[in-house]
Amino acid sequence: MTDSSELNWVATEAALDALVTALDGAPLLAVDTEFIREKTYYPKLCLIQIATDGVTACVDCLAPVDLAPLFAKMFDPASTWVLHSARQDLEVIWQLTQHLPPRLIDTQVAAALAGFPPQVGLEGLLKRALGIELGESYARTDWSRRPLPDAAFRYALDDVRYLLPAWRQVEGQLAALGRLSWLEEDSRRLLDEPPVADPLAIWSRLKGLYALPLRGQCAALSLVRWRETAAQRADRPRRWLLADETLLALAASLPSTQDELGKFLPAKFAARAGRELLAALAARSDPEIEAIVRERGNPQAPDKARLKALQEDVRQRAAALGIEPEILATRRDLAALELGAPPEHLRKGWRAQALESGLRGPLPGSNTGRVTDPTSA
Repeated sequence: MTDSSELNWVATEAALDALVTALDGAPLLAVDTEFIREKTYYPKLCLIQIATDGVTACVDCLAPVDLAPLFAKMFDPASTWVLHSARQDLEVIWQLTQHLPPRLIDTQVAAALAGFPPQVGLEGLLKRALGIELGESYARTDWSRRPLPDAAFRYALDDVRYLLPAWRQVEGQLAALGRLSWLEEDSRRLLDEPPVADPLAIWSRLKGLYALPLRGQCAALSLVRWRETAAQRADRPRRWLLADETLLALAASLPSTQDELGKFLPAKFAARAGRELLAALAARSDPEIEAIVRERGNPQAPDKARLKALQEDVRQRAAALGIEPEILATRRDLAALELGAPPEHLRKGWRAQALESGLRGPLPGSNTGRVTDPTSA
């Protein structure tokens, strides 16, 4: 590994202690992670990359090193983490520590609020903000490999090396636009969201769920709950146990015997897990499950004409603000709005202000006054 004051491979207690000392007093920490989870339910953290204005380092999380001092420093209440496209990194850190950063700046979110494409990658951000091109990607590297190839090591460091300068460029643009408060709001919302999807959220996103009758939706929820527990217990990807398509087929057909299960599942898996699967299918009649499905299932479809009108209003409003429409409100957001139940982030905060000045009539449950100048939202 390359070893210099700029590039540090941290794989010993002494090196970690030196890094923790170097991080002392740094208000901003550029952070990234590398992990593998192709064959497991839980992500296996391999690297933590971290940078300040004075140090860039790559921590080997597979080395026999106690990471507690590093996490104590990173979770210091005075720290602000700067990440790009933070969701997966937050999930990995949460799974390992059960903690999230005290404050967060997601440069992908920040860039979108400044007018960049909504899902701009790090490479695109660095090119537009700093004129830097990273070169060959090593995103598909086996990050558990040791020794890690030098080129992959440098690639990992590049994920944080330029992040603080890029953030300061975007920060200047947001300040000029009067939108730093927008980023603060969106960052708080990101930290308030569960870092790991719960079974109910997974169930609600199953494609084709709402084509099933009530009992089928109940069975699907029971099967999702079983699958999450079984996947966690075996530490295997949920799709390895039961693909979504198979899960929905079981929920639609409601097999009640081992032989009937065999029509949908490989024989060995049906023999091994059949009793649990049949119990999960039978649990569809549980009053608690049925109550959840009655409340959350079969959402009403929005009126297509009114939804289209809302989308056009948002498109025009977003164009006036110089951002992409989906940053202001997604189609799902607008469908809920048309049905009179907009999500909280449309009822208060900067989006509520922006939409109140452009949409026809006030939002249900909103608590903000109208804003008529697009540049002041």
